[in-house]
Amino acid sequence: MWERKGLVYQCDFYGTGYAQDAFIDEINEEVWRIYYSARTKDVVSYPHYIDVEAGNLNHIISQPSQPLFIPGVPGTFDDNGITMTSIVKIDDNTKYLYYCGWNRKVSVSYSLSIGCVEVIDNKVYRKISDGPLMERSMYNPIAVSAPMVIKDNNIFHMWYISFQNWEKVFDKYEPIYVVKHALSMDGIKWECDNHICLDSEYPGESIGRPWIIKDEGIYKMWYSTRGNENYRQKEGQHYMIGYAESQNGLDWKRRHDKFDFTTSNDGWDSEMLEYASVKKYNDKYYMIYNGNAFGKTGFGYAISE
Repeated sequence: MWERKGLVYQCDFYGTGYAQDAFIDEINEEVWRIYYSARTKDVVSYPHYIDVEAGNLNHIISQPSQPLFIPGVPGTFDDNGITMTSIVKIDDNTKYLYYCGWNRKVSVSYSLSIGCVEVIDNKVYRKISDGPLMERSMYNPIAVSAPMVIKDNNIFHMWYISFQNWEKVFDKYEPIYVVKHALSMDGIKWECDNHICLDSEYPGESIGRPWIIKDEGIYKMWYSTRGNENYRQKEGQHYMIGYAESQNGLDWKRRHDKFDFTTSNDGWDSEMLEYASVKKYNDKYYMIYNGNAFGKTGFGYAISE
């Protein structure tokens, strides 16, 4: 059973309210850093964070107004926006912050690739490269996005979104995507194949933003799921949060019986739910998530024991 704790934060820096794809990084025993992506009126995403009291997300300690780093120069893979999705500790001073970079397109509206930022002492944010770590390829011919990376037994595992195709729905092209997996020994050079970890259950379903933890020997995934018709509307096939489990990280089973979290009757998360991330702390699970309009109403959280 998940207990809602309410709205945590809505970003006012760009006049839109967006605070998307938020997730927690533990700075120390007293402070959690919540990374999120804000969006401008020109639909360009920038990376930001707030610091909160550990275990009490409603106690905001700081909220810097300047972005951590900026989109790339024209023509690069992230020239039209940055959406952060996970972070991994490398050593006592270094972390890798993974993100997807946005490109605008002509035949379809956008493309996505995966980048990485080196974080030094939780203060310095420096792109590993001006180019992507992963982009469209033989196994991912359209786009890749939403990297979720963990380090397990000195091996880096990435679960990511692979675009399968764009379908024309009511005179507008909409993407279909699923969850795939990649391996790395250093967190920078990745090997992937065509294995689908979590596939569509019905025509037009997309599986978005996976968040994975390994808990008591089991891989646990929270993901976003939507259909392809009118998913931007409450009455349509809008985003909801799902849950799956795996013994090996590759073959997943949806566990609807273990996760029951629906929209509220009213308010900021009454129309849709998406982009969940989960942290286990003191034997409780803290889930941050977005609600209406893909994060335009900010992010909130819920707790489960």
